[in-house]
Amino acid sequence: MFTLYHYYLCSSSRYIRLILEEHKIKYNIQLENYWKPQKDFLKLNPAGHLPVLVNEENFPVIGANACIEYIKDLEVSPKLFVDDYRAKAEINRLVHWIDVIFKKEVFDPIIYEIVFSRIVDNITPNSENIREALDNLDFHIQYFNYLLNSKNYFIKDDLTYLDFLAAANLSVLDYLGLLNFKSNDNIKEWYSKIKSRPSFKTLLKDQIVGLNPHQNYQNIDI
Repeated sequence: MFTLYHYYLCSSSRYIRLILEEHKIKYNIQLENYWKPQKDFLKLNPAGHLPVLVNEENFPVIGANACIEYIKDLEVSPKLFVDDYRAKAEINRLVHWIDVIFKKEVFDPIIYEIVFSRIVDNITPNSENIREALDNLDFHIQYFNYLLNSKNYFIKDDLTYLDFLAAANLSVLDYLGLLNFKSNDNIKEWYSKIKSRPSFKTLLKDQIVGLNPHQNYQNIDI
């Protein structure tokens, strides 16, 4: 059985959890506070970042992209990976958008100010940084809504791993009660479809000591 080293509010960890659940791959989870990594974890990944997936041969696959490539090579159903080069190019573009632009402008400042500034650094959150990140979130939500126009999912009418990457990131904001789709009905409907999947149930059970999920987090009807 695999072991996944993760943290609840690490969107990359949530991403791999969703993919493992979709493929019905059995795994154990090992919680790791990556701002204070344990010595045993650093032996697996000296860089200390998450996620890390340890396979049945006790080999550590480090980082979400490496985990995705590893799972892809297992060739298990359902098929979440595409063959068409055009679709691949668009997926890679949007993976970069989410992993770099979205995280820089929205995810990282929100997580730091709302969670880690208090828990780790014991300082007062910067309200201006939070406000700016939420303004950026509104822009990204509108862009995602535009991308979903006339499609059930981001690339086509079938699920791909990109949908789970996007949902993993939004699910953290959902946990914190910061997700507001306003009049963006395309992405609201899309997120409801992802959130209602059996693979999402494991995320909805997350409970962080000292930081309970928002009261609407477990609601499928958003």
